[in-house]
Amino acid sequence: MTGRTLLITVAAFWLLFAAACQAGPGARTIRVLVLKTDSLTVTGAGEPALEIKSGRNGAITVNGKSVFPPVRLAPAEEFLYINGRPYRGASVVYAGPAGLSVVNELSLDDYIAGVINNEISSKWPEEAVKAQAVVARTYAVYRMNTRTDAPYDIEGTVMGQVYSGAASEDPEAIKAVRDTAGQILTFAGEPALTVYHSNAGGVTDSSEEIWAEYYPYLLSVDSPFDREAPRYVWEFALPALSLKALLSVAGYDVGEVRGIKCDSFTPAGRVKSLVISGSSGKSVRMRGEDLRKIIGYSYLRSSLFSVEKKGDLFVFTGRGSGHGVGMSQWGAKGMAEKGFSYAEILRHFYRGTVIQKLY
Repeated sequence: MTGRTLLITVAAFWLLFAAACQAGPGARTIRVLVLKTDSLTVTGAGEPALEIKSGRNGAITVNGKSVFPPVRLAPAEEFLYINGRPYRGASVVYAGPAGLSVVNELSLDDYIAGVINNEISSKWPEEAVKAQAVVARTYAVYRMNTRTDAPYDIEGTVMGQVYSGAASEDPEAIKAVRDTAGQILTFAGEPALTVYHSNAGGVTDSSEEIWAEYYPYLLSVDSPFDREAPRYVWEFALPALSLKALLSVAGYDVGEVRGIKCDSFTPAGRVKSLVISGSSGKSVRMRGEDLRKIIGYSYLRSSLFSVEKKGDLFVFTGRGSGHGVGMSQWGAKGMAEKGFSYAEILRHFYRGTVIQKLY
């Protein structure tokens, strides 16, 4: 690409995108949805900024000129800056009813280097960082192989893996990626679904118990080092009126919330189902994970909780953070500190999987 890549003509935008579509399936490139917005600013290589906005009838405007999407942008040098954030590789801007979507296309390992510090700290023990690199790479490959309904492979949020560009790269993260280059976890010869979470609260759960989907390598295992995590034990108080409002937004109307009864549990102790009763005489049954989604994952940190009504408050007391399936990141950190290798950590949390070099 020349130094004029960001200031090319409307026709050239289209030609760049058309050429990109011809890339072969063997290319180790991942497409990451990094932004949903109505407008964005793109800069690079010292060129004047491009102001890209949603246009009429599904078009996009680039510095005021109407362009039919998608629009492909590639950096003249190492980075493309989108709203001030540096991104490697190319980025494609799509338009839809909800506005603009920006998809970053880059090498898989550059992506993993950008993920690590958004998911853990690269300053953690080296073997824990290497374990994170392998599970993040494997999860990405699994999504690349299974997603067929969108112009991207994975979201750069907690709905996929948190990724915000190249700014979070550092030497430790890059080293972990290089030391595990091409390595993924497989089960029966296929990439495993390597879900993970922050802190299991002492024990993980099987995928079948949490999501009613059975994966033979996602089983309940002890994670004794979780207790070293901050907020290993937590408490959250929610006013009854606030819970009523949250339930209403989610489509549940029981009137004033009178009680919450946890009536079934996973073998690891997580709330599998609960019943919420209200003043209308109605009640609603839901999974513990459903209630976490309604209240907010950052508030109801896991489904490993108990709940008690104290006056006008519902007080939740729990352990851990996240869904509790697959690798506990704090558990992995503790294992690394005790001398376990990244391969041993992965074997512990993903039973029956093997490390395979994909490329």
